[in-house]
Amino acid sequence: MTSFVNANHPTIHPGVERAEVLFDIVNGKRAGARHVIAFLLVAALSSALVVAEALVTNWDEGSLLAAWAVFCAALFAGTALYADVLLAGAKRIGKVLAAGAERRANARADALFLASAQRDPRIMQELRLAIERSKAESEVTEVTEVAAATPNLLTRMAGLHETPSLYTALARVQSGHFH
Repeated sequence: MTSFVNANHPTIHPGVERAEVLFDIVNGKRAGARHVIAFLLVAALSSALVVAEALVTNWDEGSLLAAWAVFCAALFAGTALYADVLLAGAKRIGKVLAAGAERRANARADALFLASAQRDPRIMQELRLAIERSKAESEVTEVTEVAAATPNLLTRMAGLHETPSLYTALARVQSGHFH
């Protein structure tokens, strides 16, 4: 007699599934690893400061001076180790600040220009003409993009209105294209 056992147990451990998902997430976001490393470095440094403060409260001045010397050496070594990460972060922050300053300067210049345009009708007329020119240019650009996207259609449309040469007509007849 044969009996079948149907066990509803998973074939993969749930912890392994969670670990695989975690590894996929980490591998997918490897570009942001520098940010995580910098964050962990700051967290480790702050926890080291808390521990050092708790230990140092009962030390005499000679031991305290030695501890500060070790701490400064470790700080300089960490800075030298992650100099490229710190430099890239500083450059990124500089670019963000420069872009923000440029946006604010452009907004101030636009506000001054609009204020002067409201006072002077000649400037307002020039502004309206510039807006109309940009609209006309954008329409021409759209038509040009459509024409560039369908060059065969335009050449076929242009070919409909002209009479083909004798050579072209014979070539079409022989190839079976009568239109």
